Amino acid sequence: MIELNPRDPIAACAEMVQKGDPDRFLATMTGAVEERKRLFPLYAFNLEISRAPFMSQEPMVAMIRLQFWRDVIEAATDGREAPKHDVATPLSQLVIWGDLRAAPLLTMLDARERDAQGAPRRDAGQIRTYLRDSAGALMLAAGQATGLTDFEGDHARDQALTDLGEAAGIANWLMSQPALKAAGRGHVVPDDGTIRELSEAGLAAIDHAYTVLGKDGNAALRSAWRSRAILRQAQKSPHSAVDGTLGQSEFSRRGSLLWRSLWGRW
Repeated sequence: MIELNPRDPIAACAEMVQKGDPDRFLATMTGAVEERKRLFPLYAFNLEISRAPFMSQEPMVAMIRLQFWRDVIEAATDGREAPKHDVATPLSQLVIWGDLRAAPLLTMLDARERDAQGAPRRDAGQIRTYLRDSAGALMLAAGQATGLTDFEGDHARDQALTDLGEAAGIANWLMSQPALKAAGRGHVVPDDGTIRELSEAGLAAIDHAYTVLGKDGNAALRSAWRSRAILRQAQKSPHSAVDGTLGQSEFSRRGSLLWRSLWGRW
């Protein structure tokens, strides 16, 4: 683990991401310092809200936690910085300074509130909607934070970023099947047909993102660096998602990111 200064909120966010979201941590570390300062609070926020629905069996407890973050974002849109907090303070500053739009952050919260309320996701369409509103909105926010789309937004680029985020979300969701099943909370194990349908949709979304965004990448785009390989594997062997064998070796995982970083690709 890298040494971080716990008194620095950006460092605290980075440490949280390193522990809780190692793929995004590694991808972010390939970026410039300014990119890291913007991405680590965003990814720490994503961790905070994604965990909330699973921290209690009582939906109201999760809703209270999520309302805290909604209040932080809505206050920031009015120019009010959050009280001292490792994640909320730097996140609110990014919204106030215009480095992050509030809209995708609120969309992410909407998705997690549906999580807390136990909203069913039993078919590919419901799953894709959920992942688009969570991982897709996260990629859109990361794209804005790193200058891939401006504050006013560019429809084509915003769509491509959301598509790419959805694809990464599908890959991560398929990788998480054993853990989700163990967590319970009404999780429905997808059948082979649904897994293939999701994998094909994710691969098509990556192709569309390449067409619009090009193949040159930055730290935000590289957060999806494993997605194509995982989706291809799931498409070929759907049951690997259910039995926990989906994924790459550690050598392949890190090696492919290093290659992309050296060549400026994603």
